[in-house]
Amino acid sequence: MNSILRALFLGLALTAGSQAAFAQSKKPATPATPATPSAPAADPAKPAAAKSIPMYVRVDEVDAKGHKFVQITKDGRRVRHTITASTEIANGEKSAKFEDIKVGEYVSGLRRKTAENEYEVVKITRFGPPSKAPAKPATQPAVKPAK
Repeated sequence: MNSILRALFLGLALTAGSQAAFAQSKKPATPATPATPSAPAADPAKPAAAKSIPMYVRVDEVDAKGHKFVQITKDGRRVRHTITASTEIANGEKSAKFEDIKVGEYVSGLRRKTAENEYEVVKITRFGPPSKAPAKPATQPAVKPAK
C-alpha cells in the first residue's frame, strides 16, 4: 500500500512538473506586424464626419443670400438647412438651382447633421408641392342581414 501511494505521488509530481515546464516554454503572443497607426488620431476639436441621412422637409423660409432654407417643426423648432458649393440640386431628372426652391414646397434628398437643428444638404433630388399619397379605397359598411 505504501508503494502504491508513493507511485501515485510520484506520478502527480511528474505531471505537475511537466505542466509547469510546458507553461514556461510558451512564448507570449507577439503581433506578426509592427503596430502602425492605420489612421491619424482624431482631432477633438473637429467632429467626426456624419453620415448622410434622408430628408423630406417643408420649406418655411428661404434665405437666398445665405443659400439656406428653414423648416419650422410642429413644436416650433427652426431647423436650418445649408446649401454648399458641393450640393447637387436636381428636380427629378432635370438639373436645377437653389433659386428654384420656393416657400411652401417640399424638398427631398440627403443631408448631414452639423449641429443641433442645423444640417448641410448633400443632395436635393426633388422639390415642389407636397406629394399626394394615393387615395385609400373607401371601405364599404357591412351589409346588415334583412329581418
